[in-house]
Amino acid sequence: MYKIRTFDTYLADALRAADMRILHGPAAFGQTPYAKEYEVKRKAAAAFLANVGADGAVIDPLVRAPLPRGYRTTSRRRVMMLRREGQLLLANGDGSVPKVDAAEETLEPASHLGIFKSVETFLRRPRDPLAGAMNHVIVRGTYDEHVLILNVQFMDADIVRAAKRCAEYVRSEHPSVVSAWMFHDPRGSRYYLDMERTPGGIKSKKIFGHAAWRQSVNDVQYQVGVFSFSQINFAIVPAFVDVARTLAAVRPEDRLLDLYCGYGLFGASLASQVKNVVAMDLDEDTVGNARYNIGRAGGKALAIASAVTPQSIRKLWSMPRGRGAVESDVVILDPPRAGTAKGVIDAIAQGEPRRVVEIFCGHEEIRRSVREWKAAGYRAERIVPMDLFPGTLGLEVLISFVPERKR
Repeated sequence: MYKIRTFDTYLADALRAADMRILHGPAAFGQTPYAKEYEVKRKAAAAFLANVGADGAVIDPLVRAPLPRGYRTTSRRRVMMLRREGQLLLANGDGSVPKVDAAEETLEPASHLGIFKSVETFLRRPRDPLAGAMNHVIVRGTYDEHVLILNVQFMDADIVRAAKRCAEYVRSEHPSVVSAWMFHDPRGSRYYLDMERTPGGIKSKKIFGHAAWRQSVNDVQYQVGVFSFSQINFAIVPAFVDVARTLAAVRPEDRLLDLYCGYGLFGASLASQVKNVVAMDLDEDTVGNARYNIGRAGGKALAIASAVTPQSIRKLWSMPRGRGAVESDVVILDPPRAGTAKGVIDAIAQGEPRRVVEIFCGHEEIRRSVREWKAAGYRAERIVPMDLFPGTLGLEVLISFVPERKR
């Protein structure tokens, strides 16, 4: 029986051909020179993407990472207590190893490592109530300014006071920490910003600073909520946006549908080049940032806080287009790793968009998506793999789809 080959199998082939060995764990290439890592990934990506069912599509070579090490703008540690030694430490984010992987540290900026060290020092103080309440420590933001998030399982007055002492101590050691927040996760989830929460209670609490940070991408200014999704590799985001813009090929008479919009990275970057933008994502605060960013970039935005489902897409198609000559639609969708929900692609195709750009951070979903677009009357036109996660086995892939027949 024919077995479908995954990207990992093509990567294994490329590693054997190069007589290379890599590490086990999330940072498999963390201690490999990037020139060698890139060449292996480039060959594996080309072989894999040639076999995803996108017949006739142009496949670009893998886009290099401009900053292959020390690039992460979001990193985390799991707070653990080693029972045998009776010692608190900050472990790998998933808590799977009772120490921090040295290879994974190479992917994080030195500033993050210093902040984690200061938090660990504080939590080791005797009789401090914060240590027993902690799930995760998260550092986010830009390369110059940082947000500290203390993810706690319990929250009461004593823990809040201890969290404030911790945050102030860290700020005294690292002035780049301009904002600090508590995130309440009573389930103690392995996901550091678990949004699947039980009703009631406090979700988050500000210690100091603002609820968003600011960043600039290709001369477009953005505000990003401290709990919103953002790309983990900010150094490559300008190139990422440029590729999406090229594949979208928008025109002034287009309406842009920015689905799974996050803080509006793509919607704001194209806002001045289209008639208007419809931005959709589940979290209301995140959508609020998208609305602000698109408007600040000179666009007209309709921001909808909703899960991207077949029902929400059909409702979107039934809405009035507003004033002005909107002649066609272009869709950019950037779903989570698991890909689009069942029926979403078909629902998008029912609106007959002129072009679609789908972004994949889970390469295992590409075949399914290509197959569904083909069934809905769209063909893959161009495929661009990007090394958004250097040092790891991951890739980001952007694919443009166009109707089989001109609409």
